Amino acid sequence: MDPIAAPPVDLDCHDLPDAAILQPGRRTRIRTWPGSDYPFLTGPLRVEGVSPGDTLAFHLRTLELDPVGHYGFATTTNPWEPWGGVIRESANQEYAGRAELRGDQAILDGQHVLPVVPMLGWLGLVRPELIADPWDHGGNLDTKEFAPGSTLYLYDEIGSGRFVIGDAHAAMGDGEMSGQGIEIASWCDLTVEVIPATSAHRPIVRTPNAIVHLCSRFTESDAYTQAISDAVHHLGFAQQLGFEQANALLSLIADLRVSSVVSHSPTYKLLVPSSWLGPIEDLLTVEKPLLPYTPR
Repeated sequence: MDPIAAPPVDLDCHDLPDAAILQPGRRTRIRTWPGSDYPFLTGPLRVEGVSPGDTLAFHLRTLELDPVGHYGFATTTNPWEPWGGVIRESANQEYAGRAELRGDQAILDGQHVLPVVPMLGWLGLVRPELIADPWDHGGNLDTKEFAPGSTLYLYDEIGSGRFVIGDAHAAMGDGEMSGQGIEIASWCDLTVEVIPATSAHRPIVRTPNAIVHLCSRFTESDAYTQAISDAVHHLGFAQQLGFEQANALLSLIADLRVSSVVSHSPTYKLLVPSSWLGPIEDLLTVEKPLLPYTPR
């Protein structure tokens, strides 16, 4: 079976006890481990006071990189899994590079200098079986816009308030084409807000300048089509436009990009300037829920 078409790998986290209970609105520092380690996810953690249909807003205040032995790691992995990278079959052997952090720079293998741009790769709600691949619950979204100063919004259909977190990167390009960024341990300074009684929605990231609609599906066309459909719906609501006008306007103001293509379910993102959409709390409570895209 082609690895891309293989069924997702399940991490059975549903029956694990809560590692900690978080109070909504209270700042919390959470330790994470490098994505090159196993296991590398912290949790499950539980937020108090969550009901079915609420949205959890994860405000990432700071991401303090904490390399083990002063190094982060950039590796290629199993050539038979998508996490080995897009062109993994061409590799003759596995590669394990070391990135030394020096202030705002990372030196890969002692010779390549890269800027340090911290981001968090994995934050997902726990379901009866936590799917390792990204989906509407969040998970391994690998979206570099989820960086310090941004917020990730996840819809909690069942109201458990439980999540896992990890996979910090010191640097990663769009697509995560080789399967990994600079994998590194971290301390996440996080505040979780509970927004009650929202409409159903897929993961959304709010940055200082944009609202980013995310969608993960088993084909790339399904992922970006759904992300576009969601954004058209929100833009039409915010600007009081019909479908045709909102669709045309979105094409002029938004940027469609890829977050990651190395899971069984690739993730696409659509960046819309926040000035066009208004307060995100209004978008999350629109009367009509975001339904799966279906052509007319």
